[in-house]
Amino acid sequence: MNKLLIIIILLTASIYGYCQDFYGGLNIGMTISQVDGDNYGGYHKVSPLGGVFVRNTFNDKWGMNLGIEYKRKGSREAQKNEYHEITRLYNLSLDYIEVPVMISRNIKQISIPGLFKLQFPNDLTFDFGASYAYLIHYKEEVNGSVDPLATEFLKYEIANHVGLNYRLGENWWVSWRFSYTFILLPVREHPGGQVFWFNRGQYNHNQSFSLKYEF
Repeated sequence: MNKLLIIIILLTASIYGYCQDFYGGLNIGMTISQVDGDNYGGYHKVSPLGGVFVRNTFNDKWGMNLGIEYKRKGSREAQKNEYHEITRLYNLSLDYIEVPVMISRNIKQISIPGLFKLQFPNDLTFDFGASYAYLIHYKEEVNGSVDPLATEFLKYEIANHVGLNYRLGENWWVSWRFSYTFILLPVREHPGGQVFWFNRGQYNHNQSFSLKYEF
């Protein structure tokens, strides 16, 4: 955890040193998630998201964002019989403190010559980047009891991100982000440690939707 604090301080200092305009704010929202490699499919896990962020602009096109977020990931699956009664309920919750570092590209318009031209009256930005996350707690249950066959998760996660942000007004933004664990560092190995090319274990796979207030 101390390493995470050092990373946050160094990144904040670096951003501040190169910025033209500097902003800070709060964000709150939700995450829908699944874990690739656990044999359960679909965004069935819905969890809260919250944090703080700083944003700067290098020029009228490019900028950078640094955040500190509480983010719950995981998966959920309810198996039912022919009478629609739940026979097995699997629930995995992974609670992370995540530090995303994102590069932003301001988009003024989207157009294809001769076909269409779409202009945006307010700011629209495309983000891409990566994050370091520290696993503060996890719980894996089957039918409300701890899974006796569960194995340990890695205490940290490196993830890749892409996203969109749209300004609603002077202080408000809405944001969407897609996140996926870095392919060479799964959050947990397959049972038995099997590796199949780039499929090396289990990976967090999630989307987040949030409302941001900027000071």
